Amino acid sequence: MRLSIRSYPHPVVGNRDDVPGAAFQATVEMTTDKENIYLDVSVNCSSSTINRLLKDGEAVLVLHVECSNTMFRRAYEFRGSPFRCSIPKDNLNDAVEVNVFALAKRLLTRYRVDKAHEDYGDVRFSVDKANILAAGESQVFHVESDFDSMSRIGSIMQITEAPEEGEFPMRADFSADKIVIFLSKRDFAEYKQLKHNETVAGPITNSIVLPVLMEALHILKQSDEEDCRWIGSIRRRIDDLQENLDSDFLVLAQKILELPLKRSLASARMLVEGSVA
Repeated sequence: MRLSIRSYPHPVVGNRDDVPGAAFQATVEMTTDKENIYLDVSVNCSSSTINRLLKDGEAVLVLHVECSNTMFRRAYEFRGSPFRCSIPKDNLNDAVEVNVFALAKRLLTRYRVDKAHEDYGDVRFSVDKANILAAGESQVFHVESDFDSMSRIGSIMQITEAPEEGEFPMRADFSADKIVIFLSKRDFAEYKQLKHNETVAGPITNSIVLPVLMEALHILKQSDEEDCRWIGSIRRRIDDLQENLDSDFLVLAQKILELPLKRSLASARMLVEGSVA
């Protein structure tokens, strides 16, 4: 969720020259121990409008953390600075993007921010709940986590775009340290958009990962070699589950993924109930 400089339907503090008379600066520092990654956030906002909304509970500060490698994506609300959150190490690997911003906590009618650019004049805006009011600069951290962690399938699989054109079924390359899953350009573009929706991301990813993992189990059973690191990771996971490669591969794959159907059905239920509401 990279918050690149963009045009919003209302002035946003920290976005280009929307509000030249005020600033929104967020500093994030990362530290780690054996089990967790800690993000310490410090926010300095000079906008009297944003500070008033935060004080009155009409706005909230949010730390957004996203790791495309593990498909971890979560927002942490907080009201005061400094703020610390802890994330289990298994959830993050390689590049981790961090954004800090202020969101509207409710519908704001006749919204006007002090010291906005003169082009806005006296115009007032209607700002929906959860819309961005202030944004800090995106930051990227690099995390080296245990490759053998199986709590996130991203530790052994990578979903990417195939180089060739056209429509075709997904395919997988099992020859590298990670299993690389190739989607057609059109399918990958759809996947990139939908994976940011927490309700549908899980079921979509499960539909991609489950059949590939079953194929990986077939490869494991036919070979005793461990040239690729993903092989050792899956073997250790199977041992942890006290299973073996004589098991039904469909059942074993679901156990390795910690019952993905259960999570997919829960996500579908949330989607249905949300549409009814």
